[in-house]
Amino acid sequence: MIFLDTSYIIGLIIKNDRYCNISNDIKSNLKNEAKITNITVLIEVLNSLNKYNFHGDVGELVKYLLSCNIFHFLTFDDYQIAINLFKYYDGGINFSDCTILESMQKHGITRIASFDSDFDKIRGIQRIGGV
Repeated sequence: MIFLDTSYIIGLIIKNDRYCNISNDIKSNLKNEAKITNITVLIEVLNSLNKYNFHGDVGELVKYLLSCNIFHFLTFDDYQIAINLFKYYDGGINFSDCTILESMQKHGITRIASFDSDFDKIRGIQRIGGV
């Protein structure tokens, strides 16, 4: 199972994104693999659409993300753990990424499709999409 991060999703949906080709290559390699994402990624993707002048079908985008094998809606306890991770990394990992780490830990995931090099700081996490 692999976690799908915001930067990877943006690369899939924004045709002029610098990671578009790499995201599509990764997607073809992951077609038979179970996928997980969380509410943070959905929020980050939707919040970034104006920045990229996205004119696609937002409903289809949301449907795609929600159709992952696991879509993790974080609980109060999950956010508390993410806050503790944020404190542990002393702000070196942003809070959104800490919620992603919590989702990954909760579901025993060690691989992430992402172009965010901050995940390289986390022992035991393998980032797919390193550039």
